[in-house]
Amino acid sequence: MTAIPLGIVPLGIVGVAVLAPLVREYLEFRREWGLSAPAALLAAGTLFPALGVGIAASLPLAGRPSLQWVATIVVTIAAYSLAVSAFKPDAEPEPTRSR
Repeated sequence: MTAIPLGIVPLGIVGVAVLAPLVREYLEFRREWGLSAPAALLAAGTLFPALGVGIAASLPLAGRPSLQWVATIVVTIAAYSLAVSAFKPDAEPEPTRSR
């Protein structure tokens, strides 16, 4: 019987913790926002560049790991929210006026 390397277990836990909310977001984009499958996938996928922005923005805080972690999360959430808002359809279409 082959033993599972210990490093895979935490990686699997993090993977599930990240992928489960992304799948939920994808389904929300499809159902509630009415996005096509590729558009919903792109919208959910903006998390990864947003994470890159968060990591880059927090690099000056490398000497304080806990503060760096908080800054990474805050900036990532802000960047992701901004990116996803570009995909959101208008709440209501403009009424057409007939003359």
